Amino acid sequence: MAEISHQFDVGDLCTALDSQRISYRINRLENVSELWVELPEQVPQVMRLLEVIDGQQRAMERQLVGGMSFQEQLRKMPVIASLLLLSMVGTAIVEWSFPLIHWLTFQDLSIVGDSIQFDTADNAMANGEYWRLVTPIFLHFGLFHIAFNGLWLWELGRRIEPLTGSLQMTASVLLMAIASNLGQYLWSGPSLFGGMSGVVYGLLGYIWIRHKIAPRPILAIPKGLLGFMLFWLFLGMSGFIDLFMTGGIANAAHAIGLVTGMLLGGWAGRNESTD
Repeated sequence: MAEISHQFDVGDLCTALDSQRISYRINRLENVSELWVELPEQVPQVMRLLEVIDGQQRAMERQLVGGMSFQEQLRKMPVIASLLLLSMVGTAIVEWSFPLIHWLTFQDLSIVGDSIQFDTADNAMANGEYWRLVTPIFLHFGLFHIAFNGLWLWELGRRIEPLTGSLQMTASVLLMAIASNLGQYLWSGPSLFGGMSGVVYGLLGYIWIRHKIAPRPILAIPKGLLGFMLFWLFLGMSGFIDLFMTGGIANAAHAIGLVTGMLLGGWAGRNESTD
């Protein structure tokens, strides 16, 4: 009998065992899987297979994180690449075509002189403008804003999309975006807010919880990174950062994005651990 971590994909092992006509049984437990082999003399052969397949899986996941060229990563992560491109477009609109911004905000707005007058989200939804639930994530207010969010989107997203696939990645991002934008609107009321931070915190929460439930090397991030992001979240919620910047931080979007990502990561991890 051998114990196998849930981060190990037993599908590859089962294929190898079947091809070599080895009789076995796998019991799925809470934290590990138990592999039982019928014939004791086949145990050394099975252990060698485990070592080889484990090495192959770890090498493949390391390659997905950092072993590919930038162009290869772009091809394998079309969702993350598209989000980055749309964020740059949103930043350009804010910087150079500000009157167009009302098409991407959570609620419509009009610019009268030096002031902004906000409509309500209820009116936007009544008019069928459902894209507004998502599009504020593409608006960024300044170089630091787009650089910070873009770097974290790339660093976290490139760990998730190769693992989940682009379709599931799209669905997860949409849910994180809608939840974080809606939460910010309900918290602050009609206001001008935007940025990918809610999605970034959602991706962080997804990785954090999924990796705890069903560990995989591709999802491993330094503990210091998680600690820094959580510290930044609580520092923003304290109001301290607002003393040093114009405008404010969309703290509700960050917090709700994080919780949404944790729920999605928990759901994905549970599904993986019970397969």
